[in-house]
Amino acid sequence: MAALFLPTEPARADTARGSAEACTILGDGTSMANSLSERADDKLRPLWADFFLDPTGKIEPAAIAAQAFEAGRCALSFRAPLPDQTLWFRFSVVNDHADDKQWFVAFLEYIFDEVVLFEQQPEGLIAVSQNGRTIPVPERVNNEVKTGFPLNVGPGEEKTFYLRIRGTFAPTITPVIMAPDLFSGWATLSLVMTAVFLGYVAAIAFISLILFRHVDVRFYQYYALYMVCFFVFSFIYDGWLSNFAGVTLPVTVMSPFREFMAGLGVFANIQYCRVLLRIDTGTPRLRWLFLALSGIAVVTTGLAVVDPWGLSMPLHLAFFACPLVLLGVAFKRIFDGLPQAKFVFGSLLALTAGLSTAVYAFVSPTEITQAAFAYDLVVMRPLTWGYYLAVMGETAFMMVAISSMTKAVKTQRQAAVREVKALRRDVATAEQRHAETLKSTGARIEALEASLIGSPQKKLLPPADQRFVEAATECILERLDEPGFGARELAGALGTSEKTLGRRLKGACDLTPAAFIRSVRLNFARDLILLRQHSTVAEIAHAAGFSNSGHFAKLYRQEFGEAPSESFRSLKVAE
Repeated sequence: MAALFLPTEPARADTARGSAEACTILGDGTSMANSLSERADDKLRPLWADFFLDPTGKIEPAAIAAQAFEAGRCALSFRAPLPDQTLWFRFSVVNDHADDKQWFVAFLEYIFDEVVLFEQQPEGLIAVSQNGRTIPVPERVNNEVKTGFPLNVGPGEEKTFYLRIRGTFAPTITPVIMAPDLFSGWATLSLVMTAVFLGYVAAIAFISLILFRHVDVRFYQYYALYMVCFFVFSFIYDGWLSNFAGVTLPVTVMSPFREFMAGLGVFANIQYCRVLLRIDTGTPRLRWLFLALSGIAVVTTGLAVVDPWGLSMPLHLAFFACPLVLLGVAFKRIFDGLPQAKFVFGSLLALTAGLSTAVYAFVSPTEITQAAFAYDLVVMRPLTWGYYLAVMGETAFMMVAISSMTKAVKTQRQAAVREVKALRRDVATAEQRHAETLKSTGARIEALEASLIGSPQKKLLPPADQRFVEAATECILERLDEPGFGARELAGALGTSEKTLGRRLKGACDLTPAAFIRSVRLNFARDLILLRQHSTVAEIAHAAGFSNSGHFAKLYRQEFGEAPSESFRSLKVAE
């Protein structure tokens, strides 16, 4: 999967990095054939194969034997064909044993549109089996997440096969020959690994939507989007969409979508780091840096979507470079005293380390050595597990960062609620004293009507109604972090029915329960502005229990006759 974000490498067909025992020389030494020994640790070898790249993709099997194949020399990997090209492999298999043998020819990569295995017969090439994501499921040789073909060879027999390969996401192709039990175990382990990874990413996305929204409404949206991008990558790349949903779309259709999701992931990564690192309250230079990073993500994504094979390099570089830049910003914010910055730094460090491992494995592939277990094959592919560790390490640190930030937000909110309550008590005491003074002068009613217009919970009420309104107000303020808190929840918290709640609030405040809850939250938001608890409208909206800052601004204007931004400006003018 990490190959999604790595540049296409030049042809590597002349690079022999396989095991010295990878191939067997037969007869006069001019022909080469693949074979496996009986040793328990000799279940995997790189495939010795000659190759031919058909630039038109139109040469038929009947004419392919006449083409000039190049010697592969046990190459570790070969350059993958472009969408309109076809790559052919020609290889021989020999059975030196006294019994029938079945081996598998397979590929370390995941995605192929079409792979067809042909056997050389006296009458020509005969199609033996086929696999690939554009092949209908019933016609595939198997439905494993890994592409592999069984080769049946009798004792003392040598057979020649051809492989035709079309369409792949990966920039290189790595063919191998392996024992059947190793292929089965490897395919199963790969399936389990991808399933666990998908489940992990889905869980983090769910946690982002349910729990992280208490931190900042913008953060949970961007972080959930970031996780969704990873989920879609793996779901498509690891074969779930094709093998289990039966989708047969070619890479020419899937690649633009893949690049779009990659770019969207880069953009979301930049945005949620902007929220966590409080860039909006930082220096202008930091704000401009994040604006530039966002622009780079948008432009490079557009280029990659237009031409995934020719213009995707800038996006791949951005996918690797942006975490490095964000890592530097997080390091700076640690010294600025931002509590969660050290956890964000750890998260980005884990992501960068994992991606660096994957990139190094791509540029300098590890040697395909002997393998006895599926685990050995996984260890040979740091390109894959490096990517998995990058994502899982990044999210683990990020959860710690969010937990730290959630605790800080709750502490700040509780302090604000306590301060608002204290101010309300002071106001109520002052109003009571003022009412007593007015009573002695005979102007009590007129002055109260002029001074108590606004918040419903500030009206002078009979003691029972006053206590009920105060209890309802306190209950709402204690549950500001529950966006779905409504009349039913308020009635339950007060130990009464919705009908009784509506009747008492109507009599005391002339408001419905929904309007009362909204009024309490809006007045709390106004108090936060006056107390200078936050610096942006979005932060005020979130702290007061509103999930949409635009809707909050509209309700605020209706309640107080001015936009929250105007309230902020009024404070600055007053200063």
